[in-house]
Amino acid sequence: MQTNRRVFLMANLVLAVCLSGSATQTQETGVEAGIIPSAKLLTAMRVLGTAQVSYEVENHRFASQDELVAFLRQKNWLGKSPLNLENPAPYQVQVTTDPSATHYQITIRRPPDPNVKSTWCHTATFSDESGVIYLGQPIDCPAAPH
Repeated sequence: MQTNRRVFLMANLVLAVCLSGSATQTQETGVEAGIIPSAKLLTAMRVLGTAQVSYEVENHRFASQDELVAFLRQKNWLGKSPLNLENPAPYQVQVTTDPSATHYQITIRRPPDPNVKSTWCHTATFSDESGVIYLGQPIDCPAAPH
């Protein structure tokens, strides 16, 4: 009888731990202040990619990050992005070109805080001169809605 009671209590304890773990995960991956939905990250990336192509047509090379933001400002295109491209905090926008400026890569991501688990699973977006836009998340994160 005592063994059955111990098994029953252990089973309930395991069930309680499992249920509390799934509730915690749902809270941690929910939308928090400052998080931009994936669709808006894609829009921001489309603005940057389009600007790179326009810049390349005019200048016969791709723009650095500072040049790209200046070009967007000059063309009055900054307002087309849902992300403030002049001050994207808490996001990071990184534009990298090769030395000859014939290739580029753009990354938009929200850097994780190693001390705050809820920041580890944010969606990032990537693109290059191919024009293909990628969405990505760290391994072991639940899939983000698109």
